[in-house]
Amino acid sequence: MRNKNLQSLIATGRFTLPVAILVSIGCWAVTCVLSGVSVLQLLPGFALGGLIGYLLVETNNAFALIRVRASAQTSLYFLLVSICPALYSLYQGQVAAACFLLTLIFLFRSYRVESTSACLFHAFVFAGVGSLFVPQLMLLMPFLWIGAYNFRSLNAKSWVASILGWMLPYWFLLSYAYLTDQMELFFSPFKRLASFSQIGGWEDASQWVTLAYVAILFMAGAVHAVALGDEDKLSTRSYLRFLVLLGACGVVLILLQPVLCSQVLPLLWVCTSILGGRLFILARGRFSNVFFACSVIGALLLFAFNLWTLL
Repeated sequence: MRNKNLQSLIATGRFTLPVAILVSIGCWAVTCVLSGVSVLQLLPGFALGGLIGYLLVETNNAFALIRVRASAQTSLYFLLVSICPALYSLYQGQVAAACFLLTLIFLFRSYRVESTSACLFHAFVFAGVGSLFVPQLMLLMPFLWIGAYNFRSLNAKSWVASILGWMLPYWFLLSYAYLTDQMELFFSPFKRLASFSQIGGWEDASQWVTLAYVAILFMAGAVHAVALGDEDKLSTRSYLRFLVLLGACGVVLILLQPVLCSQVLPLLWVCTSILGGRLFILARGRFSNVFFACSVIGALLLFAFNLWTLL
């Protein structure tokens, strides 16, 4: 009973998010001191991570993904970021993850509304922007349409709107490339998308261990959401199943092209934060308590291992 109360207290407590923020700041500070990296170099990445954390709270409040107003998903996201010191600075994958979180928000808004064209247009605009930074995320476009179809928001008009939305960032890029006589800038994302020459081994052992840890959290949250989501509304179940599909696509993409791990991992963090936060709040029983404790201990050990590998 004590373990059960402790898990519930930590997962739903009002101080969980502030503590997670302090722990995250502490991890960043330790990394700066030991690696000699300037705080100013990591500040943009920290700021964007904070924005993603805020959007995760608003996403749960708007669509009731965890049934209660909670910040466990944001706390888990901060901890997942903190265990990867090599990814503290601002990089393309983090920007792409922020764009795809905005894509999810607009896509969820399209659920069974009368006029869905505007929602899908904005959703695919952000998806297009994200694919400019990580072109391989274009491969997820068909799955966004699958999600829109499941949300009863895909029709001929909204499908055309989604294509126009995805094309809009590329029209801006084409205009800029043409006016500045840098057409290679426009063709670069498509060349990177078509390049599979880097399929092969992993960069280092920390990449293996980090992906395994995140994948275990994701799979546990996914199984809980799919198998034990009968008490949720139909819309919530649709949202959660789409998150499971999107996260699974991220894992497969990393396995097919391990060199993209650092770029696709932030997208997997977003899905895992929601599903894992929901698991820790709603799951009960001895097994869930043991899994929660192992997850916390594993995060501490993984941070130490990744920091040691980085140094």
